[in-house]
Amino acid sequence: MQKIILTATTLAASCFAGAASAGVDPLTLIQPPVSEWTYDGSNPDYIVEVPSFTVPATGVIDYIDSVVPLDFGEERWVKAVQFIPGDKRVLHHLLSYVVAEDGNHEGMINEEDNDPRREFLEGYAPGKEYATEFPGGTGIKVPEGSALRMSIHYTSFGQEAVDSTRVGLWLYDKQDEPSLEYHTYSVAANGPQNITIPPGVMNHEMAASHQFDQDIVLHGFRSHMHYRGKSMSARVIYPDNTVEQIINIPDYNFAWQPTYRMAEPMVIPAGSRVIVEGVFDNSQYNIGNPDPNVTVVGGLQSWEEMFIGYFSYTDLPK
Repeated sequence: MQKIILTATTLAASCFAGAASAGVDPLTLIQPPVSEWTYDGSNPDYIVEVPSFTVPATGVIDYIDSVVPLDFGEERWVKAVQFIPGDKRVLHHLLSYVVAEDGNHEGMINEEDNDPRREFLEGYAPGKEYATEFPGGTGIKVPEGSALRMSIHYTSFGQEAVDSTRVGLWLYDKQDEPSLEYHTYSVAANGPQNITIPPGVMNHEMAASHQFDQDIVLHGFRSHMHYRGKSMSARVIYPDNTVEQIINIPDYNFAWQPTYRMAEPMVIPAGSRVIVEGVFDNSQYNIGNPDPNVTVVGGLQSWEEMFIGYFSYTDLPK
């Protein structure tokens, strides 16, 4: 049976369709949030203040790598997280990881690398406006002595700006801590050198795969490409060679990159292979294309390209 993924778009479309049929302007149904913190109606238990950064008016800004200690004094579990950008005009994206405070934090984080020394917490990308709540009975474990390591990408836009982003963490009460850790695995094109998109091509296809060697329960999926991204899908090939669709994003939008949470978690047995397939549009008909006349290569900046599918899962409960 094909799995159903519930998205914000699906809910909004259903509500708007119902309102339109009743003769109600659906825009009047939109209410602004009562607080900038959108989880549970409460303020976070812990707020990480990302060090302020002045983004110059012009130029290319190298990725910022920032490590902030999490002074919990004991092991805790995160049940929800939210990012409040200091200035959305310059914050391209931010990825956060739980790491050992006394670990080796030299070098830059590679988003495609699934380093066992860190645990992905969550990320901010365009369109991610609300708190992310981890599924019931799951969470992100933060061992005592941990820190939050963040890879931050800023872009200039013609005016100097100062960004002071905040990360809000909601923690489980000690008596309610879960037993399942929520993990995220990135399935990527294995290096920028593997992305080369000829000029003018409307449908440049790419694919990447990964075999899970243990039983998992898949909870969500997030796609990441840049301006030439056109579509992305994911499927699983089971050990008996049967195939099942996980998700299809036929109209990828760089300005809206949510995590698609599955309405029904999906058990993927050991030995299964997940396949991520995508299409890039480097033609003049892509209105977001910075320059359809150049060959696009893989890289960190927006005018370059990335190809990553993020699978969010837990171990299969015993």
